[in-house]
Amino acid sequence: MSAKETLEHYIDKHFQDTLKDIQEIIKIKTVKEESTLGAPFGLGLKKGLEETLNIARDLGFKTVNLDNYIGYAEFGAGEDYIGILGHIDVVPEGDHSKWSVYPYSGEIVGKNMISRGALDNKGPIISALHAMKALKECIPSFNHRVRVIFGTNEESGDEDIKYYLSKEKAPKYAFTPDGQFPVVFSEKGIYTFSFKDRFIKENTSILDIVGGIRSNVVPEEARVFLKKDIYDRALKELENFKEAPCAFEVLEKESFLEIVCKGIPAHASSPQRGVNPITWLFRFLNKIISERDSLKRFVNFMDGVVGIETDGSGLNIKTKNEETGDLTLSCGIVKIITENPFAISVKFNIRYPINTDESYLDSTLYKVAKESGIEFIKENHNAPLYFSKEHPLVKKLQKVFKEVTNRDDEPVALGGGTYAKLMPNTVAFGPNFKEFKGNPHGFDEKMDIDMLKQGMLMYALGVLELA
Repeated sequence: MSAKETLEHYIDKHFQDTLKDIQEIIKIKTVKEESTLGAPFGLGLKKGLEETLNIARDLGFKTVNLDNYIGYAEFGAGEDYIGILGHIDVVPEGDHSKWSVYPYSGEIVGKNMISRGALDNKGPIISALHAMKALKECIPSFNHRVRVIFGTNEESGDEDIKYYLSKEKAPKYAFTPDGQFPVVFSEKGIYTFSFKDRFIKENTSILDIVGGIRSNVVPEEARVFLKKDIYDRALKELENFKEAPCAFEVLEKESFLEIVCKGIPAHASSPQRGVNPITWLFRFLNKIISERDSLKRFVNFMDGVVGIETDGSGLNIKTKNEETGDLTLSCGIVKIITENPFAISVKFNIRYPINTDESYLDSTLYKVAKESGIEFIKENHNAPLYFSKEHPLVKKLQKVFKEVTNRDDEPVALGGGTYAKLMPNTVAFGPNFKEFKGNPHGFDEKMDIDMLKQGMLMYALGVLELA
């Protein structure tokens, strides 16, 4: 049998073991928590990494845990190595009632595994580990060093990769099964920032406003708590928002008024697929609060300047790019900060193509905010990733994709950010085809298990080709 046929047979024979190990790791809730001794991203992630490395040892790999920031499993010999890297941290699951299964069950329904992390990214990276087990067993003459790397901070800072590169040499070539098939030759830059404004607590009808927990997620809902003297205006204005794409609800409490805006969650790389309850809530508030309200300036800025668009046009940063996709703007978190004086803050996530840059965003956002008397705070930035389609890394993986699938899809550009931005010599490769909608970061996140199995064959053959 050919290498492809041998690997395919082995992967199929042992696929239930792969699914079992994925389910074991999915059952561990690995959402970032407060740092504690020996657990830089919380105890759940420490446990998740330890259990992942236990699985790798049971499969016969040498394992290394880098202080619970990140770990890896490897086999083979040589100075250089081929890397496969993914992450076991996940975003919060949200309202359990919106899931059709328990979100940390790993339950398989039909051809899909439904769970937080099934697609992003526990399912793919554990399957890649098993693909390397197949390569190790099926091609005994293969002795190039290969390393499967398990990150723990991809969803909230990438401190794990920075730590890894401070301790370890970068791979000769690597890929991350955290994008889509075929090869991802370009990823947009990621730029996060906040707008902030101070206000006089006693001179506003707004008691509190909350929404979102991650800047890279369009949240499901946002809430504002108001003084009761605004109740009649809120009820009257509600009639004008009945046709809005989000759902508003006004709740009268004993001593305050609560307004809930429910949207549609989405990944920040494609905010146009969701409906943002934060920006819509500011549109509603701008209609009901007084011109004399100490928060009116910020509310008016959010509604009249930022707006509800996801292309950045209100902030003068709209950028189109046919090859890699246009700039997108997503609003992720709103909160009141109990400083003296009090302040309101809204955090945003931009995904931008290669025909704009960090300095342009810096200067433009600063200027737009200053013109309205709003404070601009720059936070994190990762530059765009771009490989020529003729680059060996792209060409070799593209060759494997076509051999396995018989599809003619061209290399793709994505708005999502992966470890490829931070790890040198790395592209995203897998785990799903473009037509599969797995709803990462949303309810009922899922992974097609047939697609997962086919991906394993591509990972094994991809490493063979790169080595």
